[in-house]
Parts: sequence; C-alpha cells; structure tokens
Amino acid sequence: MEAGLAESPPVAERRSADRRVSRTFVMRDRRSGFDRRGRRRSTAVGAAWDTSLVYLRDNAFALVAVLATANLLSVLDLVFTLRALQNGAQEGNPLMKALLDWNPTAAGGIKVAIIAALSLMIWKLRRYRLILQVAVFALAVYAAIIIYHMYYLISFS
Repeated sequence: MEAGLAESPPVAERRSADRRVSRTFVMRDRRSGFDRRGRRRSTAVGAAWDTSLVYLRDNAFALVAVLATANLLSVLDLVFTLRALQNGAQEGNPLMKALLDWNPTAAGGIKVAIIAALSLMIWKLRRYRLILQVAVFALAVYAAIIIYHMYYLISFS
C-alpha cells in the first residue's frame, strides 16, 4: 500500500438489481398520414389535394362546413328519391328499397342517423389523412347523386 492511504472497507452495492427494466406496455405513436418528412407531390393537382387536406385538418370551420354540406345533400337525396319513387322510378339501393317499402319515415330517419354518426366519427378522427379523404369523397358522391337527381327531374318531368 501507499503510505498515508488507509484501506477503506468494501462498500456494499446499493443497487440490488438491474435498473434497466423493460416496460411491459409501450404506447406507440400512430402516424396521421401528414408526415412532413415525406416526398412532396410532383403534380399541381397532388400538391393542391395535400394542401386542401391540411387545411381541413387545421381549420375546424371548414371541416364542419364539409360535413354539414354532406348531411344536407344526404337529406336532399332522400327528398329527391321519394319524389322520383312517386313518379314511378325504382330505388337502386336494395337496403334503402327494403326500408322504403317498410316505412319511408323510418328509412329517412335511419339514413339521417347513419350520415350523422359517420360525420361524428369523421370529426373525432379528423387528424388522420384517410378520414379526411373519406369526408371529401362522401361530399363528392352526394354531389354527384344530387346532380343525377336534378338531371332526372329535368329530363323526365
């Protein structure tokens, strides 16, 4: 031993086990589809589509307007369908045909309830890109259906 240094007694290890214990449950972050690190769209239409979806995600009023318009167009679809059925047309949707044959008021209530429930689901999951695409797609489908109804009313009235 060196002179002047006393040997210290051995110190007991305070750590009894490995402190690096793995966690049993880890919450994984799900990507919302709006990854900023991804490639940018090369076409103007793709870039406009991405910009529109980001605007819907960030602007609650715009998404409410899209959902309210889709609900309104759904109700208009029901009204135009009932009018067309009175004029002798046939319902193309087998589920709605069965409901309309059973009770037209119940069919209207069920249709409004389904669209309202889907709108609520879209609102709750609005941070996901796919859900916003579904909302815009639903709006486009209902707009096309209303245009078809208007064509039918003009052509066959």
